[in-house]
Amino acid sequence: MTDNTELDRLRAEVDRLTRRVDRLDRELAAHRQVADAIRRAQFWDFTPYELVPDGSWIAVDRADAVALLRALAATDHWRPWTHTLEPRGAV
Repeated sequence: MTDNTELDRLRAEVDRLTRRVDRLDRELAAHRQVADAIRRAQFWDFTPYELVPDGSWIAVDRADAVALLRALAATDHWRPWTHTLEPRGAV
């Protein structure tokens, strides 16, 4: 009887782990979309060039952009630090 009990326990554990892996796969797929969108985002500091971007660009605080890329680096194997953010000119 103990063999059947142990087998039942192992089957239940496999079922539980299968459900967990399925849930984590769904979460990973959703996060992958976010990571890919952040990776494709273009950051451009127009200040040193004394240019004004057109209406298709928005302003993002530099510290926020760095924090966003740092968070992406912590959750993704992409290397955002190979993409430099040019420093602002003297204001």
